[in-house]
Amino acid sequence: MRIVRLADCPEVPWRNGGGTTRELHLEPDLRVTVAFERTGAAFSDFSGWSRTIVPLGAGFSLRLDEREAVAIPAFQPFSFAGSQRASAALAAGAIEALNVMTRDGALAHRAVGMPPPPAVEGRLRSLLCFVARGRVRCGALSLERGTLAVAEDAADRAEFARVNPPPDTILLTFRIDAPDSETRSSVPS
Repeated sequence: MRIVRLADCPEVPWRNGGGTTRELHLEPDLRVTVAFERTGAAFSDFSGWSRTIVPLGAGFSLRLDEREAVAIPAFQPFSFAGSQRASAALAAGAIEALNVMTRDGALAHRAVGMPPPPAVEGRLRSLLCFVARGRVRCGALSLERGTLAVAEDAADRAEFARVNPPPDTILLTFRIDAPDSETRSSVPS
């Protein structure tokens, strides 16, 4: 199991310079970051990617394109296309948010509960678990707030299935899937 702690990741500027992020897990087709928004600037463009944002702490409102802002409660995943023009309303001051992004046609992601549902092994690539509040034991590991655990094999996923978080702990869990054979055959190489 791969473990990454937010405190060990340097803060880097967004592509558009409007905020900063800490990059927890980067692959060519998968990004897991924690963004820090202090000014209400527009989010960076991620055309060709699917995004899920989760407010850590205070919730916020997100404006997509020219539509009315959508209120996103704390710790609730909200998914949207990376090509959409997005900006957050900062009524309560600076915000912090977990971002999970997958490149369209290469991978897909979705939020799942804990313990995660049984895997359909043909499509499942990995499970991600971010400790948003509190701490939890996962096998021999103690995972505290700001820790990302990446389970890439069946043994690691079995450890996730046995996790029993205390009531005050919030875990944000995502499954990462390879496209099904129909999608894969329609993606240009």
